[in-house]
This record gives sequence, C-alpha cells and structure tokens, in this order.
Amino acid sequence: MIRSAGLFAICLSNLLFSNQSLSITTPGEINDNTFYGEWQWADTHGDSQQLQLQFSEELVNQSEVETFRISYSLTYPSQAISAYLSPRLEHAVSMINQYVDDPETRLDDILEALRSDNGSPSSKMLWDAYEQYTQDAFRHLSLLPCLHPQGAQYPCVRPNYSQLFYQNRSRVNPLIEHFQQQQDLNRSLAEVQAWLLTIPTKQENNYSFTSPVDVLKDNRADSDERALLLALVLSELAPNHPIYMVYPADSVGSASPAWLTIDASSGIEGPTIMIDEHPHTLVSGSSELIKEMLLADVQLISDALY
Repeated sequence: MIRSAGLFAICLSNLLFSNQSLSITTPGEINDNTFYGEWQWADTHGDSQQLQLQFSEELVNQSEVETFRISYSLTYPSQAISAYLSPRLEHAVSMINQYVDDPETRLDDILEALRSDNGSPSSKMLWDAYEQYTQDAFRHLSLLPCLHPQGAQYPCVRPNYSQLFYQNRSRVNPLIEHFQQQQDLNRSLAEVQAWLLTIPTKQENNYSFTSPVDVLKDNRADSDERALLLALVLSELAPNHPIYMVYPADSVGSASPAWLTIDASSGIEGPTIMIDEHPHTLVSGSSELIKEMLLADVQLISDALY
C-alpha cells in the first residue's frame, strides 16, 4: 500500500537530495540600517496628528530576514521546504540504519522509502521523522499548507498569519502605545484607521509578504500586510475579543484580497458580515467587495489570529 507523503512529496521528488543547497540570509550587508519614520495626518476631529517611530538596526535586519524568507518560500515553496527537510532526513536515515540488522529493511533510497510503506520499524521511524520535520519546516518558514485550486498535485502555501502576529507583537510597541492614548475604543480604532490611510497601497502580490516593520520602513502595504499591521494595534485595544484574517479560500501565497475582522460582540462600530454563521465586524478592507463575494457565494476563510 502506498502511503501519501503529504502535500509536497510529489513536488519534492525532483528536489530532495539533488546536491542543491539553499542558504536563506539577509539580502546584503548593511552597515547602518536604523530606521526613523514620521507620519502626519488629520484625525477624526480634523486635528493634526504626528507619529514618530524609530527601529534599531538589529530589529530592521531581523524583519528583513523574515520578509526575505517568507517571500522566497511563497515563490519557491517546494525548494524552500526541500532545503529544510533534506539534511534532516539524511541524518535521520543514517541514525535509523545504525539499528537495522536486516539488510533488506535498510533505508538506501529515501524517496523510494517515502513512496512505499512496507510496515517495517525502519519505515515507520522514517515516516515519523518526515512528518515531524515537515511540521518544523512550515513553522521555521512561517507558512501554512493549503489545497491548491487546481489540484493537490500542486504545492500550495500561505503565510501563517497567526504565527507572524505573535512574532511581531513586541516589535511595534511604540506604534501600539501611540494609539492607546484614547479612552474610547471606537475612537482609538478610528484614529488607527485614519493613520493607515497615509500608507500608500501597493499592488497585490501573491508571491511576496512584507513583515510589519518593513511595511513601516517602505511605507506601502497590500491588503494582508495592512490587515496584519492593524491587528497588532487592535489586539492591544480590544484584547478580549477574537480577531480574524479573512480571505478567499482559493488564495495561494500571500492572501489576496484580505480583510481584518473582529468578533461582533466587541461592540466596535462597523459593517457586520456573516461568515460560517458567525457575525464579524469589518475593520479593514472594502466592505463593498467582501459583500459582493458573499453574495456570489465565494468561499471565505476566517482565520483567527489568536
């Protein structure tokens, strides 16, 4: 009986153990990469507002590495996962074979062993290693597997928005602190939304994702990058209410278009939409577009960030 090697087994068959290596590092040597930014805008009362942010060289470099790693992985998912899996599986096979007495059950061809499960202890140990290392690879690359709309034979990944949310919470504390000054939740959210309008919209790109610090440094964002940036602030303004990233179920790569919603029980003012029979309050993105998709029965994913 042939056991499935998971989402990427077929796509990795020409990549694993092919003497190709991948090193994911920060793109370029940067001597002084500190960032200072300043935004000015009119708040909801028409008063002039100013926001100043400064990020250290270490934080900027850390964010650039994250952006590069995710964008590479979205563009070349099979290669990125293969680069993580190959050396670990080779080491696992070496260790397993040390304890195999029967030459016929030795693991000489890893891909062949993955394609066919003969039920031997060595085969089971290899599969256990494969499944564990695959989970580790997705976590390392900040990705989630998905089902490709053209079929399971195609690799499909998306950014792991929940993981990226937690990884970036502490990085933008000065931004969060600026918008915590208002006592009223709806007023605070309105101020954040007004500030977000000062960040230009960039063209949606399914094969790249920019981390929040890089979004601020570049001063441009597409829909899912903007939604995640808003989520980092909103989670501190309304910590007791679930926040969701919403996007079409057939999205491959960086989800597009994407909306940020919060549980309707939060009391936040805004358009209410029903997804999976659950009321969401829309806090970012076009309400007209998402209503059109719902009327057209487009399947949407409501992915809780926490």
